[in-house]
Amino acid sequence: MGKLQFFVVLCYAIPVLVILFPIGLTFSYLFKITKLDRWSNRINNFLGYFWYRSFFILTGRTLDFSQGDWNPNGNNRFLICNHTNALEVPLIVSLPYLTKSKDVRLSYLGGDIIQRYKIIPLMMHKTIVEAVIYSEKKPNFRNFKTDVLRVLKTRSIFLYPEGERTFTEEIQPFQTGVMKIAYKFNIDLDVFVVSGFMGYSSLPEYQHLTKSKTIYFHYCGSILAKDYPTFEEYLAKAETLMKEKKQILETKEKTSILQN
Repeated sequence: MGKLQFFVVLCYAIPVLVILFPIGLTFSYLFKITKLDRWSNRINNFLGYFWYRSFFILTGRTLDFSQGDWNPNGNNRFLICNHTNALEVPLIVSLPYLTKSKDVRLSYLGGDIIQRYKIIPLMMHKTIVEAVIYSEKKPNFRNFKTDVLRVLKTRSIFLYPEGERTFTEEIQPFQTGVMKIAYKFNIDLDVFVVSGFMGYSSLPEYQHLTKSKTIYFHYCGSILAKDYPTFEEYLAKAETLMKEKKQILETKEKTSILQN
């Protein structure tokens, strides 16, 4: 088992082995059944926060989170972020508590990560939009679009526009499938970026991140679909926002290491 794989196993063992999770999810479902959705949602959001905090404490990392002027309330938006590896997921499900907005309702769009890590649907009451698996002979894009629009009626959806784990700190070109749905149906984008997660790997080019011990999770800005006359401009703006913020964070990482 490689170093990164070890940390992924450790991360996803926390919700399985810590007794707080089965107890919390049991109460969450009881509240859900009795129509106390607000308290059910709060429990789920707290569990996400506890998950991220536990993992960071165990691995000696700290989080530099910047909400900026992002308003987490409301729905019918896509929250997008770069995707280096599976260790970012606890940050995403803990986002409501990070923003101190405990009642925020989020869903998650993903493919194989949902099948591998069953805790994610459990913690979000299966309000998951499962990505079309492109290896299928006849992918059902119509049902996928319907699922996306249905979920957006009650919450926002977090997704990775790169379409896969990249295992690099470099932001890759966005896949256009889901983004085209966003543009066609006038869905606004809230853009986030993470930096530093490849510090959990043993690759020599990321040894400086191992030393920094800081993970960055920052809001980059929002994009209103109505402001862009073409899909290409809409997509390019999202990529530019994310890459510019990532460059700023990488400079911050290097400065921090030099100071230490």
